[in-house]
Amino acid sequence: MGVIMGILNEFQIQQAIKLLQAQEVIILPTDTIYGLSATVSLENEQKINALKASVPDKPLIVLVSNLNQAAEFIDLDSNVMQHLNTLEPTTVISKKLNGERTWAVRLIKRADLVQIINVVGPIFSTSVNRSGQKYLTTEAELSNFLKPDHCFFIGELKNQPSKILNLLDNSKKR
Repeated sequence: MGVIMGILNEFQIQQAIKLLQAQEVIILPTDTIYGLSATVSLENEQKINALKASVPDKPLIVLVSNLNQAAEFIDLDSNVMQHLNTLEPTTVISKKLNGERTWAVRLIKRADLVQIINVVGPIFSTSVNRSGQKYLTTEAELSNFLKPDHCFFIGELKNQPSKILNLLDNSKKR
């Protein structure tokens, strides 16, 4: 039996939208764990990787609210759609046929995140932690990692990170 998660209230959703539209990095609850999130751009990818003390061009997961958004990053075939539409949070690694870049994409299920992404567009999301360390779960840890007003805490999320499938070589990364 799953734990019922809290949902961001309307004020929090509007605050998150404003911060994301201002190109800020924020902490949001996801279907799995808390995510360090920002709208998708090279600059935001580098900001997030700097906060995590990762290499600047380390790829990040992109959260989308619908398959049309997913199609902006990767080609959708029946295999990709089957994995994106599973009940278990699943991130797929793929790319566009003529694309240079590989993307990791996950279709989000949380209604509050869907509402945010429907307004701001796809967002990056990666675990809140320094690279190689355990991900953070408590309000104190998250508020110490990023400014408290950029942290949208709804209670501890102790789920496992999403399953990651690399569809380019059919391997399971996690």
